[in-house]
Amino acid sequence: MTTHVLQFVEFSDQDRKAAKAFDKLGKGDRVEVRVRRKSGGDQIVRLPLKAAALLETALGHLLQGERVAILAEDQELSPNDAADILGISRPLVVHRMDVSDLPFRYVGKHRRAKLKDVLALKSRIDAQRVAAEALTGNTRDLAQRHGASPAKKSKSVGRASNRGSAPKDVDQLVLGTTNAPYRRTISSADLVARLTSRDWQNWLAHVVTFFTEVRPELVLRFARLHAIPVRDLVAAYRSMKSATGETNPALESAFERLA
Repeated sequence: MTTHVLQFVEFSDQDRKAAKAFDKLGKGDRVEVRVRRKSGGDQIVRLPLKAAALLETALGHLLQGERVAILAEDQELSPNDAADILGISRPLVVHRMDVSDLPFRYVGKHRRAKLKDVLALKSRIDAQRVAAEALTGNTRDLAQRHGASPAKKSKSVGRASNRGSAPKDVDQLVLGTTNAPYRRTISSADLVARLTSRDWQNWLAHVVTFFTEVRPELVLRFARLHAIPVRDLVAAYRSMKSATGETNPALESAFERLA
């Protein structure tokens, strides 16, 4: 059985200088591809408008120095290829496979997922992220209408504070973002247990989302609310970073300010 490898096409600097972008295709335009045969004869292939639009888009990306790959939806991808499309690390792709978020099969000892399943997962992630951002905005607006003020900066996140958003609002904001991309939902108690023990069990992807997608001030507020010492929070972040390669420079800067 043939296995496919994701192959990208890219232009060299010389190619980009020599090539020219299409003028915008308009209604009634026709696109023809002329193939100049070595034998001397020419072959002309007329492209349907949709195929021409695809060619126009691909050429535009190539001229901007980006790589382009055209794949059939049933083409099988490695975890590395899927990671490129999803914009996450390979360990998180493997975790998604293990928790049945991304269907896959083994080809020998290697995991393979179909492009259509990777794209379906990406669509779910994108849609859920938009929903989580909307929830965050609505909750923040509600807090402002009720006169809630931001929590004061503190060198410690080990004690709960009565200032800032109500505990229920903090948990709702954090868990709304943390759970958004996944079918399984983690509770605040389970998230606290995972952070303090650094034993991810089957919650690694949720912990990564907590550290990389939740706003740094909310990460710190959640830790303060649930009495997680700053040293334990930093240690959990570093452990996650080491395991997956995922990072959050803004959160790291917040940690440095607390040091």
